[in-house]
Amino acid sequence: MRRMLFLLFFVVFYSPAVFAQQGPSEVLALDINVVQIVLNDEHRDGVDWEAIVSDFHMLPLKKEDDPVWIDKRYHLSAGTVSAEDYAVLLDALDTVGKMSQVPQESVRLTKDESLASTLSLGEGKEQTVRLGLRFASSANPGPSIVIDPVIGVIFKDGGKPPVALTLRTSTQVAIKENTVIVLGGLTDEIEITKTHKFPILGNLPLIGLVFRNQGRWMQKTETVIFLIPRVQSVAVQQPEPHP
Repeated sequence: MRRMLFLLFFVVFYSPAVFAQQGPSEVLALDINVVQIVLNDEHRDGVDWEAIVSDFHMLPLKKEDDPVWIDKRYHLSAGTVSAEDYAVLLDALDTVGKMSQVPQESVRLTKDESLASTLSLGEGKEQTVRLGLRFASSANPGPSIVIDPVIGVIFKDGGKPPVALTLRTSTQVAIKENTVIVLGGLTDEIEITKTHKFPILGNLPLIGLVFRNQGRWMQKTETVIFLIPRVQSVAVQQPEPHP
């Protein structure tokens, strides 16, 4: 009985003091920007991320149900750039091909919280991207983010029928002030058919066929994902002390 009274006394009179000693909690705010680049003929192999980013590392994409499977066509290039270089990089990507940005909804993560964010890649895209995200906060070596991309692709192997595959990989990147995380190297090819015709003559019935021709080529697109992290301190709500 005395022990129970002691515990009750401690909870009522000392718990507020204990809670008051707690410091602010860290929250990770993450802005996401997806960039689509229709590559020109000079850059059919995609962006050379190894020459651009810091902390570059290659992430092979593997089958969800067969971790031994690997295809060199499917990989991600990961690294970081400074916030200042990020703005310059967006302008420079226009020289690689026709670029368009697809902004995404921002996300917030508390310490050790995990969530999955499905990205919008724009209209007509066969690929799908879902990012598994976890905020790993620690004093040493410092806050970081665990990124688990899950990619849905249409796998084409020569004359065989296309097959839908789910590929995945994982990486962990340190969060540094004024630094942007880059995930590039995800490419896709589609066949484009375009009709070329002489003005006026090409529109004539029957005889216009002589002045028209169709061309086909493979259009290659690279998807780039930029993650802009900001670690914020949020005050912990303290309980009202008992009178």
